[in-house]
Amino acid sequence: MATVNVVRKRSNRVMPAIRFQFDYWLMLAVAGLLVVGMLMVFSTTFDYGILFKNEATYYIERQMWALLLGLLAIIFIMQFDYHALRRISVPFLVITLVALFFLLVFGEAIFGARRGIFEGSYQPSEVAKLATILYIAHWLSTKGDRIKILTYGLLPFSVITGVVCALIVQQPDLSTAALIALVSFTLFFIAGADWRQFGLAGALGGTVFLFLMLTLPHARNRVDDFTIALRDPEQASWHVRQSLIALGRGGWTGVGLGESTQKFGPLPAAHTDGVFAVLGEELGLLGTLLVIGLLAMLVWRGVRAAQRARDSYGFLLALGITSWLAYQALINIAVITAVIPFTGIPLPFLSYGGSSLLFSLIGVGILLNISRDAAMTSRIQPPRRQPAKKQKP
Repeated sequence: MATVNVVRKRSNRVMPAIRFQFDYWLMLAVAGLLVVGMLMVFSTTFDYGILFKNEATYYIERQMWALLLGLLAIIFIMQFDYHALRRISVPFLVITLVALFFLLVFGEAIFGARRGIFEGSYQPSEVAKLATILYIAHWLSTKGDRIKILTYGLLPFSVITGVVCALIVQQPDLSTAALIALVSFTLFFIAGADWRQFGLAGALGGTVFLFLMLTLPHARNRVDDFTIALRDPEQASWHVRQSLIALGRGGWTGVGLGESTQKFGPLPAAHTDGVFAVLGEELGLLGTLLVIGLLAMLVWRGVRAAQRARDSYGFLLALGITSWLAYQALINIAVITAVIPFTGIPLPFLSYGGSSLLFSLIGVGILLNISRDAAMTSRIQPPRRQPAKKQKP
């Protein structure tokens, strides 16, 4: 009893101090990305605001509201144990699927695609990224070694991921569907799937993705443009050429914040998909390296939070959120630098879009919760008693 009371007193002293303890490196990385992101959102949208809304700050104000909601969400998430997310993972995924179906039937079409409401700023597919990770992490953590059995592992995993991706492909939004499939596939492999299931899932997913790229008209056109650009860069698509012009014009230090010319028409979707190109033009190679460094720091701290998690659910959840943000940033940057065929996917924390920013911050809040829980567990755990040494007679 004396030992229990000592541990309880020690935990009571530690708990108030740890309750407001955060992963400061993760917070620093996200804060830096948010500062740069807000600057780039205003730089790329003030002309749109003047032309379409007669107000230069119209779009940045909407982005600021999304930022405020995201910060409030982080504060709210930090008030409870992240294991409570297990209870909402199933209804959250069901509601998301209903919203995706509702969007296909009643959503407003913008440039031939039904992806969002309120001028495309709020997109259910952004919600689907987090909802899928929450459910997959919970589902995999309850299977244990049974995941290696076909009927417990690959078959239900394929059904879950396939339904979500199929609804998103119908928008059509092949890039977001591929991102969700890639993150889910990563969690399935890390959770301990049998190597034969791993190979079969990879072959099946790759075949389906290749078939969609070659059959969907907009995807096929982008693949054709990419192959033409490999043979002759001067024949690349308009979007790719303007992105490379923006990056080349920026040089080492850029032309100055707000001084980009590519964003005023030549570069399509400069405030969403092409924000990295405008960043390179205005802040130069040094600015792009700064953003890449902040993203790398975020990934490092996310992986560290996963490694230190006290159970498999926290490990898979932290790894899923980190993979989501890392893959999405990698795809966006690869598109802008003409490494892969063009596809529309926002850059986390920098691109304009309320739902993208909001749910990215919610993901950061969950990472902060997991890292704090790991620190709390290591701090309040009672010290192990050392065995007494035998005295010599």
